[in-house]
Amino acid sequence: MGVHQSKLEVAISPCPNDVFIFSGIILQKVESPVDFEVHFYDIEQLNRFALKGSYPVIKASFAILSELSEGYQVLNVGSALGFKTGPIVVAKTLPYPKKPRVGLPGEHTTANLLFRNFFPEDYEEVFLPFHQIIPNLLEGNIDLGVLIHEGRFVYERYGLKLVSDLGLLWGEKHNLPLPLGGIFIRKDLPSELKWMVLKGIKDSLAFAKENWEEVLPLLKKYAQELDEETIKWHVETFVNDFTESLGQDGVLAIKTLLKYQGVKDEDMKDLFWGEKLWTFLNFF
Repeated sequence: MGVHQSKLEVAISPCPNDVFIFSGIILQKVESPVDFEVHFYDIEQLNRFALKGSYPVIKASFAILSELSEGYQVLNVGSALGFKTGPIVVAKTLPYPKKPRVGLPGEHTTANLLFRNFFPEDYEEVFLPFHQIIPNLLEGNIDLGVLIHEGRFVYERYGLKLVSDLGLLWGEKHNLPLPLGGIFIRKDLPSELKWMVLKGIKDSLAFAKENWEEVLPLLKKYAQELDEETIKWHVETFVNDFTESLGQDGVLAIKTLLKYQGVKDEDMKDLFWGEKLWTFLNFF
């Protein structure tokens, strides 16, 4: 092929689903003309980097797609969508105050966008790295916490009480998967390079699915919760058919979330890379 990129920087989160998807690349088990250099950041850091256009390929929250769509497209592999599952709202004690202090995992996250829409009551925002929300709840620094990543699977171990599942509320309202985050690729990259990136991530995901035991130590290296059951539960929840390819329902779900960001149907153009040509990869 004519395009060769000596190094392509990619930024993702250390959460198990991202590391799982990219494990074939990280462990150098994928043959590709693209030399991927993977960097890890908290999701809010990723969102801020994406808003600046800092990386050619980056994981970001779908909550800021409206702000990213001028420079980025959603790659049709690697997305995290959950059906009737997503960020959860928990408390240490109930009932919580009339104006609660709410720990949120970042201003630009899908979790924050959903909380604003499903909890319109008055509250005080406290933005924290996602792994600091449970400790702050336990210490009484906040009244409610919106949990993402591994936190949503282990909150009961800490005696916390479920207030609401934002993914369930979304699913009941729209009967669509909840778009949490996706892999964004810069529009100005050559088309041939975009196809190579798409193919490389697809092959990396295929490797991970076939080699759980080989991938698990890598997942544990970056995970907040180290037990295998929690990691596996996380991966099985958020690495699904929509991760392989968004499909019609995935695209519709993302466009529905865009309406929460004030975007009209007629302005939803050129958002995705590869959703119509996915089967072409079978011939590579």
